[in-house]
Amino acid sequence: MKISTTTGAFKKLKDIKAILRMIKESGFTAYDYSIAGDEEQENPWLTESDYLEKAKELRAYADSIGLPCNQTHAPFPSARKGDEKYNEEIFPKLVRAIEISGTLGASVCVVHPCNDYTAEENAERLYNRLAPIARKWGVKIGVENMWNWYHWNQPDGHVMPAACSHQDDFLAHMELLDKDVFTACVDIGHAEMMHAFDTDAPRMIERLGSYMGAMHLHDVDLVNDNHAYPFCCNIDYAPVIKALRKIGYQGDITMEAFCPLTNVPVELMSAAARYMAEIANYFKTQIEKE
Repeated sequence: MKISTTTGAFKKLKDIKAILRMIKESGFTAYDYSIAGDEEQENPWLTESDYLEKAKELRAYADSIGLPCNQTHAPFPSARKGDEKYNEEIFPKLVRAIEISGTLGASVCVVHPCNDYTAEENAERLYNRLAPIARKWGVKIGVENMWNWYHWNQPDGHVMPAACSHQDDFLAHMELLDKDVFTACVDIGHAEMMHAFDTDAPRMIERLGSYMGAMHLHDVDLVNDNHAYPFCCNIDYAPVIKALRKIGYQGDITMEAFCPLTNVPVELMSAAARYMAEIANYFKTQIEKE
């Protein structure tokens, strides 16, 4: 079981090789490459012609320092219901994300479902179209549990169901997909935001069982998608760890705790990374405990 963190959390460093070096020196045993980019800027590899050459160069550097890429994150939204223009534009970028993932040596490329598709629609319109590319590049596609928001950024706003946000719907998605090509990536924080809809992370983990092969670890206040350090907000992790042990979870622990780093000075990035690695290693020890 590797412990990993997303490179996007440390974007202030700007140099991806410096980010990988810091991740390695902080105690992580793998990295999650942020193909998705961020709200401010799209990853240039999604449009540049020499994207595979750059991915090969990064792979060579990561190999030289002994830091494998365990996971990547494709751009999102992966599709928008009723917006065929957007869907036509994003699909080639999803293909690129899988190609980049294979070049980097990632085991999993996370591709969000369309929030508003049914399991059947996500399988037909999105995932099964990507399956041949994933097979070719030796990458599994990670299906992640998502959420919607009613009246975003308004006083009466609140979380709403979306694709895979309930354990039964998540399982329905996975049962329609080839297990050799797809795996469930349970976002612990997203699952814990959905208590009002009769679900949470432990129930989701146990329901998925062997379908679960990846995870995103962070904390939330049970209302917002905070992406905070674990143990900083309101998630009770004891039942989460118990559920992971119950299913014999064999995947990696990938930290997605990037929001606390928004205002952290560059000089403190290394200290923050070391703390995150300690947290990830704690979870690893607890999950693997006899």
